[in-house]
Amino acid sequence: MSGISCREELLRTFRQEPIDRIPVSPFIHINHVKEFFGSHDVDWVARTPEVYSAYGFDIIHRNCSAAYNSLGPSSPDWDVQATRTETGRDTATCTRIRTPRGELRCREMLNWVYEYDAESSLVDFPIQSPADFELFQAFQPPAGEADVSVIRRAREAVGDDGVVAPWIQGAFNLLVIYYRKVDDLLTDALLEPEFYHRMMEYFQRRYMAYVRQVIDAGADVLSYAGNVANGKMVSREFFRTHIWPYEKRFIDSIQELGVPVLYHNCGYASGLLPLYPSLGLRAYESLTPPPYGDTVLEDAVRAFGRGTTLLGGIDQLDLLRKGTIGEIRAVTRRVLDTVRGRCSFILGTTDYFNENTPREKILALSEAGRQYGRL
Repeated sequence: MSGISCREELLRTFRQEPIDRIPVSPFIHINHVKEFFGSHDVDWVARTPEVYSAYGFDIIHRNCSAAYNSLGPSSPDWDVQATRTETGRDTATCTRIRTPRGELRCREMLNWVYEYDAESSLVDFPIQSPADFELFQAFQPPAGEADVSVIRRAREAVGDDGVVAPWIQGAFNLLVIYYRKVDDLLTDALLEPEFYHRMMEYFQRRYMAYVRQVIDAGADVLSYAGNVANGKMVSREFFRTHIWPYEKRFIDSIQELGVPVLYHNCGYASGLLPLYPSLGLRAYESLTPPPYGDTVLEDAVRAFGRGTTLLGGIDQLDLLRKGTIGEIRAVTRRVLDTVRGRCSFILGTTDYFNENTPREKILALSEAGRQYGRL
């Protein structure tokens, strides 16, 4: 379909409309942008498109997620104070919230796992009991105006060469990432269903105000994190009963605003494939095969059919780092032959590139994707 921009090709793919070739767009995270330029100081928002273009990939720019103020802002009845402690490169952030009826505390750890890649997560959560949640309900101010300038900068950097797809948390992920330990939350759903329901309702409603700002800033697609409640963590029945209703409503609210949801589960998924299409999501990733997941590509294609765009299919951990160029080309061809004519598809990786992935292997993926991706 000559004459249309790369941006329009990708948007048509997300809308399941006809195009000439299958786009090739692996997940390039901030770590690889830094590694590519050999610097921690690189402006990854502005320069992510350069990395995609250097490999000949279609640009899905995800390195532009606006910060979400999950705890604050402070107010007279909600005094948020954070202190940071550094140990080498790692950082611990302890936050204390004072309210008229008591205090809340949480602790977040940022640990560097490679030269250019760090992981950040809560190790102590602010909601330890229903009483803690009551303090949120009684005193937490609205999230307020988010700084979404990073999304506007990404939109300017990408232009017509691709799409902007910042990350947001899915309905279940939202609570696990910011508020309540995952095993406690799973138990709540079974033993304290009213408490569970009130938390899901409250935080999703608060978060939706932030998501609207992200969309208004120029997001073309929303990369929607749904990886915590994966097929290894929960059963199909648990997902159907306790998670599906909240994800469904959240996804509907987003897509009614005209922005496709790209639902991300980079792990085990086979047991949930029968449920995912009924969420109404426009796109799904990452089709992770064994040993890091359990998705069989044929099964995913049958489950979703032509109504959902699928993205992924290439193992970046073993195949791209350790496989030969011949093996990479063969797997790429097999993946594309499996999906061709059967579903809307974007060739990508099952998660982001690890450090020290040989560039010649990445280029081999790009070249094979373009060679075998004609429709």
